[in-house]
Amino acid sequence: MMRKKVRNQALPYSYLIDNIKVLLIFLVVFNHVIAFQLNRRDQVVRYIWYAITIFHMPAFIFVSGYLSKKSQDVLKNVKNLLIPYILGYSLTWYATVWVGDSMDFEILRPSGTAMWYLLALFVYRLTVGAMGKVRFAVPAGIVLALWAGTRPEFSTYLSASRIVVFFPFFVAGYLWDSGYTAKIRRFKGKWVLILFSGLLLFAIPHYMISNGMAVDIFRGNHSYEVCGLTMETGIIIRLLMYLVSFTLIFTLLALLPDRKLPLTFIGRNTMGIYFFHYPIMIAMDGLQILKIPQLMNVWGLLALSFAFVLILGSPPVDFLYTQFMNLLTFLIFKREKQVKDEGLEDEYDSDEDLRFERKGRRRQAAEAPVPAAEPEERENI
Repeated sequence: MMRKKVRNQALPYSYLIDNIKVLLIFLVVFNHVIAFQLNRRDQVVRYIWYAITIFHMPAFIFVSGYLSKKSQDVLKNVKNLLIPYILGYSLTWYATVWVGDSMDFEILRPSGTAMWYLLALFVYRLTVGAMGKVRFAVPAGIVLALWAGTRPEFSTYLSASRIVVFFPFFVAGYLWDSGYTAKIRRFKGKWVLILFSGLLLFAIPHYMISNGMAVDIFRGNHSYEVCGLTMETGIIIRLLMYLVSFTLIFTLLALLPDRKLPLTFIGRNTMGIYFFHYPIMIAMDGLQILKIPQLMNVWGLLALSFAFVLILGSPPVDFLYTQFMNLLTFLIFKREKQVKDEGLEDEYDSDEDLRFERKGRRRQAAEAPVPAAEPEERENI
């Protein structure tokens, strides 16, 4: 008899993926902190702001897709994504009101907060199993996103516009195989990617800033018209975003180190950073802390962003966040399994777990008697 092989959906642990996540969550924080003030005063930082905005969320969403290969459970995603979305939106709203600014509590319209990503990830994870089977899903998704930019109904409501615009990156990550990464890393000309990426990251912001084009088109939040662009220009800029983002994704996969670094552990603790950093920044800005002269330069804000990542990505903060979410889901739901930091894609087994599992299998294989195969089984092996 032919024995059926069961495919394990768990991914082997990868230092490379964690290192990419560390870099991207730092760019998320840095992009937000410079958006408060400095990008309006410093032209160099304005270029950096545009360059980061082009690719940092597309790359993060690509990683999310890659780490979402397991079969998705609705209740699990409600616990790990929708509940943090509601709490994170509420915390951001409260911080805004606390500093004296006006903000309507529109939880179905998360624009102006960082929480839209959790809502998008919830939708992606529950649909990608079917969408990933569609032929040419990535090109089809890009065509849909280009068309969505012409339609006003794709707006901030339920993050509909962003969900459509960034979906090609998620499905591309979902379909990506670790073997592709190995091929890219073996490619002798991979260093050319740095030159090409750098050229694109300078030329596109330069063109847009010189022509007075807002960065909003890269956020995927509005139609071309709302972004102040004609349909033709909007389509071209959005296509360039896909070109730049995929180029940068391949560059990160090819060149970032695939080994444990001093900050690699943060790659497993990104949810606390993502959840807390924006409300804290709103409070700091309202208290005039972000306007301290020593912080009004790119080096000061780089240091501040690094401090955010280091503190909010530390094991104690991750532990407190995880335990709070465990307690909350225990109070809401009848049965609760341990909630880990899965809000930002902790979907693979640890290297220690894999080594322990392999060692156990070898021991079982060595100790177990070998049964004699039936004649017809021998013919099929």
